[in-house]
Amino acid sequence: MRGFGLNAKVSSSIPKNPIDLKNQVVESASKRFDSDDPFVIISNMGDPMIPFVAGMLNTASEITNVLLCGGTQMAAVLAFGKQIGFNENNTAIGTTCYITNDKTANFIQIVNQLADIPILAVDPKLENSKFEGLRAFSQGFAKEGVGAGGSIIASKLKTGVDSHKLLELIEKEYARVFT
Repeated sequence: MRGFGLNAKVSSSIPKNPIDLKNQVVESASKRFDSDDPFVIISNMGDPMIPFVAGMLNTASEITNVLLCGGTQMAAVLAFGKQIGFNENNTAIGTTCYITNDKTANFIQIVNQLADIPILAVDPKLENSKFEGLRAFSQGFAKEGVGAGGSIIASKLKTGVDSHKLLELIEKEYARVFT
């Protein structure tokens, strides 16, 4: 996102965000090229998923509502999407409170710099889980939710289930998979 001029501080999948290391990687990558072309920037500094999803956003947001499910990665999609175009009126981004409340990152500010779209954050209440692995997620371990927040938001909108019932369902599946 810094390749597009954003002062982006991104979350980490570990409790202690390695900010200095991330800054070194960005500085090193930015020295590999000299271009303002968004495709050159993304090919040198981005995940290949970003232009793919931004392309879907570009087209889908012209004909329907789009909920980008994810935190930092979807903010990067927005950054590239802003370069190639998308319909802000049909776009929202959904994540967990673990991303929006991360004091080492600036997710909300990043999104607000990019687009005037709704930012939805859900609290899956994982700190109340009977399983240590799920509680660890709420403590900053493995924030790799692969769109978990947006998926939870979509599920809640579709079914009306509340966070407490959803936690029961998550724990049931967790027990099935890990026992």
